[in-house]
Amino acid sequence: MFKISFDFHMSIRKNGTKPQTKTGAVRLSTFADREAQFMRKSRSVSTRNNYRTAIASVIMFAGDGVTLSDITADMTEAYQAWLRSRGICLNTVSCYMRSLRAIYNRAVEAGIVTDVRPFRHVFTGKAPTDKRSADMNDSRRLLSLKLTPGTPLELARDIFIFSFYAMGMPFVDLAFLKKSQISNGHIIYYRHKTGQRICVAIEPCMAEIMTRHGSASGEYVFPIIRSASLEDAVREYATRLTTYNRTLKRLAAMAGMNHTLTSYVARHTWASAAFRSDVDLKVISKAMGHTNPRTTMVYIRELDDSSIEQANRRVIDSIG
Repeated sequence: MFKISFDFHMSIRKNGTKPQTKTGAVRLSTFADREAQFMRKSRSVSTRNNYRTAIASVIMFAGDGVTLSDITADMTEAYQAWLRSRGICLNTVSCYMRSLRAIYNRAVEAGIVTDVRPFRHVFTGKAPTDKRSADMNDSRRLLSLKLTPGTPLELARDIFIFSFYAMGMPFVDLAFLKKSQISNGHIIYYRHKTGQRICVAIEPCMAEIMTRHGSASGEYVFPIIRSASLEDAVREYATRLTTYNRTLKRLAAMAGMNHTLTSYVARHTWASAAFRSDVDLKVISKAMGHTNPRTTMVYIRELDDSSIEQANRRVIDSIG
């Protein structure tokens, strides 16, 4: 793990002026918290959440005492290697690095650090990803698995199926889903990524899963996040997501699937199933909380040639 210095002093930003260091360097978490206060009106909910998650990840790697001056090319390379060793995919690594770079650049503008291009050797691009969804047979095989009640395997399987039932609810929204967001047989939540309001009717199959894994105590619907403070909860979420994806890989092997199962597969699967059931693209887009239907198309599995032939035949028949 990258070693850092815990010796620092900083001044307090007042009246919107740029903070100045006295001696040492400004703690990264403190600077990020202060910047968050200024970006509430200028940045999207998605951007703020990306920044918060990235900072929590860096703190897991380097400790809460990491300072802005600790962010060097060597440090970011070591951080990237650490992320990859934990099974974090390249695009998530890139998201963390871009968020960290944006915060660092704000510190450069404030005159706290000198820009020495600490991110020049790490990945900040976009790697091609396989958006392949599972088919209905895969979902049925998951449901038919005989799993011991109360085990992590059962919880992961049920969370995946619930995500599908709930119109592809992302794992982050599911993990932070609170009991207070349930009213009159509906789940009402705002997507962490886009801030879009989503309303999901609770079907009997969903209620069964919620009852099986719910508890009388605690504010969350599912036993994923247990931390009381937001900072600890964000850190815990990152760990839970990694564990969840690893468990899904085990479930995929147990179910005899020939492709990888991840948290986002449930989301892709619901979108593909809805599209193949002739649900209007705008309806699918709204259900998934997308601001642009073109984003939705990324989630929809490519149609095979026979589907295209059938579609073209319907168009031709409509003319005759």
